[in-house]
Amino acid sequence: MSVDVLPPNWPSKPAFQDWAWAPLASAGNFVPNSTMTRRWLAMLILVAGLLPTAAETQTNAPPLPERNPGRTGAPARQTPPPPGEVATIPWSDAEIAAAKAKCTEALSSVKLDYKLLPPIKEGLCGAPAPILLKSLGSDTKVEIDPPATVTCALAKALSTWLNETVQPEAAALFSSQVVKLRNATSYACRNRYGNAHQPLSEHALANALDVSEFLLASGEHITVLDSWPKVVSTPAAPVPNLAREPEVTTARPTGEKASTFTAAKAKAVAPPSPPPVASEPTPNLKAEFVKHVHDEACHELGTVLGPEANDAHKNHFHLDMKERRSGFCQ
Repeated sequence: MSVDVLPPNWPSKPAFQDWAWAPLASAGNFVPNSTMTRRWLAMLILVAGLLPTAAETQTNAPPLPERNPGRTGAPARQTPPPPGEVATIPWSDAEIAAAKAKCTEALSSVKLDYKLLPPIKEGLCGAPAPILLKSLGSDTKVEIDPPATVTCALAKALSTWLNETVQPEAAALFSSQVVKLRNATSYACRNRYGNAHQPLSEHALANALDVSEFLLASGEHITVLDSWPKVVSTPAAPVPNLAREPEVTTARPTGEKASTFTAAKAKAVAPPSPPPVASEPTPNLKAEFVKHVHDEACHELGTVLGPEANDAHKNHFHLDMKERRSGFCQ
């Protein structure tokens, strides 16, 4: 029978069989002591205490921010199709008949040369009763070059504008009459400024005319681009800063030299003379003409846009009959 012989200071058998040391003691190559035992147990307790803290920290961590769809290749805003490529719904017979009746009424008192066109319908564009306007007036015919595809309401408004504003102003300033209007654009199936994200243009409804030039019977050409009044700002003349003039220290002269010195010093510090007053510029009759006919058109048409509206209208007047509560004029 074998007898267990324990070394000195070896713990009692119950303590030795503690769960913490049993595996190591059975291996026969580990001899613990009380100090080591306490350190080992303290380490186990510390690790066991940290585990819930780490788990709680992970649980209470703030959620990750959501990904920005704009940075993950999200599809950009889709470009709508051109107005002419949208499905076309033809004008009904009732719509065409009503438009022709209004056209006959509108032109009953207007002197013009025109051709009645078939209804136009291209997607969202068109007009049920358009006309091809060739000229306006009778005694002095104003040719539309090239002929414009417009509505009858627009033709009537143009006639009033020519008779009551354009021709009287041409006679007053140039002693002549306008015989031709340059048509820059009339019917065009597009959005405003040709931008896919802009509303439908009045040109797409044959309800607008762009006028870029007036030709007089005298042969005078008046273009909007060249004749519109130019705003010229004249910068103010710089005022010299006398405080920055270098100071010269000299011995005080006497007698005649003193008088000369005093006069020279007074001349040096005298304030600058005011700039010469600009003479009245020569009147620009063409500028006066285009500005007047532009402003007066605002009383006859729904929309009038010129060079002061934006750069897109720097070379023509946009005239249309869009229905508004009040006219839009720029």
